[in-house]
Amino acid sequence: MESRNSPPAILRTFEFWGRAASIYGTYKVAQLHALGLKVLGRSDAEIQESVWVPQHTQAGEKMYELCIALRGFYLKAGQFIGSRGDFVPEQICKKLTLLCDKVPPMSAAATKAALQRELGVQDLGQLFEWIDLEQPLGSASISQVHKARLRRFSRSELARAANSLKRQRPSDWEVAAGQGAWDVCNALGMSLRELRSLNKGVDLDHLQPGQRIKVLQPKCLQLHDHQPAGAAGSAAGGAGSGSGGGSGSGGARGRSSSSSSSSDGGGSGSSSSSPDLPPAVAALMHAVAVGDAPKNGLVAVKVQYPDALPVMTSDLSNIRAAAFYLSKTELKFDLVSAVDELNKQIRLEFDFTREARVMDTIAEHLAPISSRLQVPRTVGGLVTRRALVMSFLEGVPLLEASSRVAQLSPLQRDLAKRRILTRVSEAYGRMIFGEGLFQADGHPGNILIGRGGRVGLLDYGQSKQLPDQQRRGFAELVLALNKGRPADISAALAQLGVVTEKNDPGLRSEMAYGMFDTRGKVDPFDPNSPIKRSAISTFPADLFFVLRVVQLLRGLANGMGINDFSSARQWAPYARDTLSRARRGEGGRYGLRHFLWPLHGINVLPLQFPWRGGSAR
Repeated sequence: MESRNSPPAILRTFEFWGRAASIYGTYKVAQLHALGLKVLGRSDAEIQESVWVPQHTQAGEKMYELCIALRGFYLKAGQFIGSRGDFVPEQICKKLTLLCDKVPPMSAAATKAALQRELGVQDLGQLFEWIDLEQPLGSASISQVHKARLRRFSRSELARAANSLKRQRPSDWEVAAGQGAWDVCNALGMSLRELRSLNKGVDLDHLQPGQRIKVLQPKCLQLHDHQPAGAAGSAAGGAGSGSGGGSGSGGARGRSSSSSSSSDGGGSGSSSSSPDLPPAVAALMHAVAVGDAPKNGLVAVKVQYPDALPVMTSDLSNIRAAAFYLSKTELKFDLVSAVDELNKQIRLEFDFTREARVMDTIAEHLAPISSRLQVPRTVGGLVTRRALVMSFLEGVPLLEASSRVAQLSPLQRDLAKRRILTRVSEAYGRMIFGEGLFQADGHPGNILIGRGGRVGLLDYGQSKQLPDQQRRGFAELVLALNKGRPADISAALAQLGVVTEKNDPGLRSEMAYGMFDTRGKVDPFDPNSPIKRSAISTFPADLFFVLRVVQLLRGLANGMGINDFSSARQWAPYARDTLSRARRGEGGRYGLRHFLWPLHGINVLPLQFPWRGGSAR
């Protein structure tokens, strides 16, 4: 596999610190310059224009160059900073927003070789009618995404596959330790819909080791000993296998015992069960036969870079050192714990089977509101640790949509912006409070806007499962923020485990609004900010990604010029329901009525865009 020509770790480290020190040094010089002008009696406006505007412009250019030159985690950090228009200077944001999809991709030949190896086929034409290897939809720090159309099967091929399925009786499957419903589905090439239909009344979201469930093992999915390591659908490699094909955590380690697995005898699978048929092709044939592949055949194919993990690990070490320095000198906030939590999450991002599992789970949970929110779904069986085939979402990137919205009349423009912001906020509210499982890589590059303002959320590599205790504690905090009661807000922070130097309810309340409601303001460089006046000594790791979601929404609201939007106000109904269900001892999933709540701005303007699509970054 072609290397992406990343410089050795030691050289990357030297280059990072050299560039970072240069940026930091220019800010220290600018601070002294501004202080001198202040002593001379210059106004704040004059100082801003003569010192800070050119300084931020220069710094933005240098940050952009650092991210593009080093890529890796620095690119992710740059994308995040560029979305924080609420406290990052406009000149820096404007430059860093250009980072979306600016990473040089792998060559077409390297991408083709990677996909052939991962999917276990000698010719991609066995799976795709066409795949655009020359022009990726997007390329980022870990992977790149290509548009493709699934191959077509003849009616006779699909009929044989369907007939084999109809004649096959369900088999018993014993759940292995650490195995979930999605792991079983990906190993066997089934869909969650099929598994649920076979196991009505069974809580598939909470399977226990040794539990027996019904599965379908159609003959067109028989796996063969010659299957390449890492190929999709492999019972050996399954959902948790390493790239070498060995069994891993969460893989297809359950056991099947069926008295009828061979009941339909030889010939029922015909050519669809030929020993020469690669398992990935058989899995695709099954998905098409049962209607679990996109009807138009359009998919997004995500493939991982070969050297991404070691590069990212090295980058995070440098970021951790920088965070330690800033925590001791410039900020009174435990940035090191935040980086450590991010480090754990980043490592999980390299397992595409985990991403696929999360994505399919969230898609199922949000299905009742699919008319206004879309989530990609995997093509059963076509998932490995380094390759992922999913449905293609139609739409335009949020940044492109924003420029088109600007051409509308003032009234239409305001309504369109509010609809988009409300739907993005609604999606995260339902994820956090409904199941506690949410997409945690919030930046504009992962948001698509489709027809009628339908929002598409992409990229589930970074995701977080919030523990029930933290979810209930955050619900208490959201309700306190919505009511505006400092004493209750301070108590809710304490319940969550947030410890500050000063136990002043007013100061803690101001801090909470800055971190957990879009109405608050955050400027860690402001000497009068709450974080400067009372350092945060303890902050639960589980909340860092909730904090990141709120920061995304605040950045979007700020960029859209919507100053009266409150995430706490919109999330309050979900928070109340979470606490109500906890008191009743119920699980996480919402009832139908919760998906029918009227929300401001949801159905106010039919946006019409010429669009292109993309599915994951």
